[in-house]
Amino acid sequence: MRAVLALVMLAGFFVLAVALAGGLTAIAVWRFSNGDVEGGTWAVVIALVLGGPALWATLRALFARPEPSGFAMTRDAHPELWRHVDELARLAGTRSPDDIRLVDGANASVWERRGVRYLELGLPLVAGLSVGELRSVLAHEFGHYGGGHTQLSAMTYRAKLALELSLREGHTFGLLSAWAHLYALVAASESRDHERFADEVAVAAAGRDAARRALLRSGPVGEAWNDYLTSYVSLALTAGRTPPLLEGFRSYLGHPRRVHELRVLEGVIAEREPKSVFDSHPPIRERVATMALLSSGDVPIDERPGWTLLSGVPPEAVSHLLGVRGPRATWEELVELSGPAHVRRYADALRHAGRVSKVGETLSDVLAALERGELHKLTGAPVDASLTAEQVHEAAVDTVTELLAYAVADQLVTANRATLHLNWGGIFVLRLPDGAALYPDDLVAPAVRDANRVPEVRLRLQAVGVDGL
Repeated sequence: MRAVLALVMLAGFFVLAVALAGGLTAIAVWRFSNGDVEGGTWAVVIALVLGGPALWATLRALFARPEPSGFAMTRDAHPELWRHVDELARLAGTRSPDDIRLVDGANASVWERRGVRYLELGLPLVAGLSVGELRSVLAHEFGHYGGGHTQLSAMTYRAKLALELSLREGHTFGLLSAWAHLYALVAASESRDHERFADEVAVAAAGRDAARRALLRSGPVGEAWNDYLTSYVSLALTAGRTPPLLEGFRSYLGHPRRVHELRVLEGVIAEREPKSVFDSHPPIRERVATMALLSSGDVPIDERPGWTLLSGVPPEAVSHLLGVRGPRATWEELVELSGPAHVRRYADALRHAGRVSKVGETLSDVLAALERGELHKLTGAPVDASLTAEQVHEAAVDTVTELLAYAVADQLVTANRATLHLNWGGIFVLRLPDGAALYPDDLVAPAVRDANRVPEVRLRLQAVGVDGL
């Protein structure tokens, strides 16, 4: 019933926009016919301002069509992946997709167009989850097929696109804006029901443990992927070289520090996830709790890494997905080529923060500010007003620790007192002339978290060759 109501309300938005524009246009014609040129002109202007954005967005959306993107995972080249897909589709009581695409982004989605079923599977999920967890993700998506959630995808795609465009590109009339938000409320409620149904399918097809683990782990894997792109793939973009990208992400995830961080992040994301009536998905913590109450058969979890299903994907396809181009290079070579510039960019960010906050641009200035307890002067007011004081503080600690570590690395490398080396567990390892390894983030972290430890950290920095302290 709510699905029908959502569609009616979606159509009603555009009916209302047309009626508004049409009514004002009729008034304009009537004014002009009575010789009231000024009044007619104002009516035309108001019609264009209030109804024009929705009408223009509707015309644009009518010609918009979702198109498959990414790397095509064909049956012949990836038989093991398709074996799992066909098996899970049968367990979900639905037909398999006709086209599977590997895409960038830690997500999976299904949609239909003219009877053709598409499955888009995010590279980070395949690389970061186990086969058992990945099976749960697939079963969840096939639950949307089996529940009929994708059958109206083409029509709803265009309608939602038109709605988004009209709200984004124009100052809609208050009634139109209120109607759009009311539609979002109804549609979100229906979408949450779809997600609960798909979760039940995932538990039944892949097992309760795999479903819960996949749900908890997908978010942290997405965060890890974003950090991997920012901290490591950016080196390839700067150097114009192509490293082994998939292998790099596996090395990132396999580092003991990353394993620990992701395990901690699972609980943090689930606990801190906000809840709103406009959310299209129930909160993860609620979904995991509901899964614990569902019965499932004795389904063993396949603990093999999900990336074993990518054996038929050429390195060039991964490079194309991430926009990386250039001759091949090892990660160690990339650190040598791009590392100093990468370090300098983040060190400049700390100098900029010190300048804007009037704390001072040098390492000595920043350490003095930390000693005075002025950590938050460096980061400024939070952009997200919904964050708690604890969350704001932790974000400030993480940010300043990272930037301060880069600033230390920049000074030592520039002075030829250390060289940069690859470190999958954090920022670069610094090698001192005597061969000793220095981890700058671990070195400066105590000073950022505890003002009383700044003198101790200052002495350690001086001992390894940092000047001006």
